[in-house]
Amino acid sequence: MILTVTLNPSVDRTLFVARLSPHETNRVTKTETDAGGKGVNAARVLKELGQEVCAAGFLGGGPGAFVRSVLDREGVSHSFVEVGGDTRLNVLIEEESGGPPTTLNERGPEIRNEEWEALRASVVAVSKEARAVVFGGSVPPGLPPSAIEELLRAVRRDSLLVAVDCEGDALRLAIDERPDIIKPNGSEASALLGLSVSTPSEAAEAARRLLDMGVGSPIVSIGALGAVVATMDGAWFAKPPRIEARSTIGSGDSLLAGYVCGVLDGLSPAESLRLGTAAGAATAMTSGAEIGRRDTIRSLVGRVTIENV
Repeated sequence: MILTVTLNPSVDRTLFVARLSPHETNRVTKTETDAGGKGVNAARVLKELGQEVCAAGFLGGGPGAFVRSVLDREGVSHSFVEVGGDTRLNVLIEEESGGPPTTLNERGPEIRNEEWEALRASVVAVSKEARAVVFGGSVPPGLPPSAIEELLRAVRRDSLLVAVDCEGDALRLAIDERPDIIKPNGSEASALLGLSVSTPSEAAEAARRLLDMGVGSPIVSIGALGAVVATMDGAWFAKPPRIEARSTIGSGDSLLAGYVCGVLDGLSPAESLRLGTAAGAATAMTSGAEIGRRDTIRSLVGRVTIENV
């Protein structure tokens, strides 16, 4: 079983407009509503890839009930702690002509100490039955940036694969616990390391520096260009296939899910990155905050190019 932990899940509401005109009335042509949050997205993709998954974190109110309903519909087990505030709503505005969305993210509910202690106990208990734990997303109000680091330390054991996908101080602190996998994107790696990270060679340099900091297999993604993974045995760049991208929301979460799935299934780092890149591309082909589905992911795997870097 794989446990995913999302401290600040969301309901993602995507509004489609022909063209966004600031400070004017904009007519919405279509809407989509989905469960969101990095760990939630990863859990759904892992389930698509045939893994047994349990999603954990904080949920509250009607929006939290909606997230649970999505996971129930897709057969994803969950062990969330109910909180007093409502799960946050993220609004994404997409132009029908394409391009990155305009995103409005709420902060999320304030987490009380007793809610945090309940989650910590639950995560530790469930992790004892897990082969891997994936921590993803932002830290909600009421918790310090060290929250993910604390959970990582609490669950860590030799036989447990630990992956982290967060940013800023939360990522910096989590790295101190030497996770097996992290997956910053180019801008996150740049902020962390003080480097320019926008090309495959720059991503490879960033991944190697993260490897030197004690991360087992750092993955650095650079959007549509692809991603690099570095290990003690080498580094590989995965170039995604040419696709018609509709929305990049959740693509990085899907990449990490595919990579973790590959590692647990015994694939090499390069082949795990191939699977992850296919999963990320499949999600980019969907609209709004939808995830890539199994058949699409499998159809793209053979079209991913792997190079030594």
